[in-house]
Amino acid sequence: MYKNVLPGLLFAVLWASGAIAAKFGMRSVDALMLAAIRFIATGFLFAPFFLLHKKHRFLPHRYEWKPIIIYGFLNTTLTLGSFFAAQKYASAGISMLFTAVAPLLMALFSALILKRKLSRAEIAGMLVAFSGLLLAALAALPAASITPAGFALLVVYMVSYALSSIYFSFVNVALSNMVFNIWQVFIGGLLVLPFCWLLSSYHIHRVDANLLWSLAWLIIMLSFIANLLWLYLIKRDTVSAGTWLYLVPILGFIYGYFLLGEKITLYSIIGGIMVIAGLVISKRTAKKVPHTS
Repeated sequence: MYKNVLPGLLFAVLWASGAIAAKFGMRSVDALMLAAIRFIATGFLFAPFFLLHKKHRFLPHRYEWKPIIIYGFLNTTLTLGSFFAAQKYASAGISMLFTAVAPLLMALFSALILKRKLSRAEIAGMLVAFSGLLLAALAALPAASITPAGFALLVVYMVSYALSSIYFSFVNVALSNMVFNIWQVFIGGLLVLPFCWLLSSYHIHRVDANLLWSLAWLIIMLSFIANLLWLYLIKRDTVSAGTWLYLVPILGFIYGYFLLGEKITLYSIIGGIMVIAGLVISKRTAKKVPHTS
């Protein structure tokens, strides 16, 4: 049980903090440039450790570059880059709603691409959790706003998140997950840079405590630890991993309340209970159904 629950729970706890850390950092730098600095700095900071310690091979073989670049582009450039960029054009409430759709797309793509059969318990759990998430997001909807650009960026975010997870679930590379993660984040960050200029999101207004603490948290806790947990989860089962994303917006409401003074409504509380119930249904009742390829 602990092998199945603890990694997913820790991932959700960390991943939900990303939006809060980004909001602090965006007081000092444009959103997309903050993302690019985070990803590139992750590579520079962790690469020396793996170069000096020979336990894990650091330099990829020729055949390993293709999956690194593809996954880095899907998971880092498109998924995280588009989400950061969307914060300029969409409210937090709408963004959370799009985050909730990603697990459903993972389940759909897994069924279509990997031929993985979904059990009734998994379907029921996802529907209960998604319904709870919709209810929790209602509190943010009255004041929510989104532009066509924000809508397009968030569609890119949820589709690329689902596709990157499906892609990694069947990729075979000899690199350790830690080394693979460092490379994909770094390359994905380099590929974000052209979009910074394309979307005019390249200004660094000041270098202060907000920026430094934000980057420290985003790099260590999100780009390294949370990404490793996510790679572990999707290697075990993509659909099961996706259900943990339902907890992220609920935790985001809690973080926002304590750290940013945002309100938690009755809808948020009821929705949170439904999300947890959905997770319990899908985790405890459903049996993992192996996919065929």
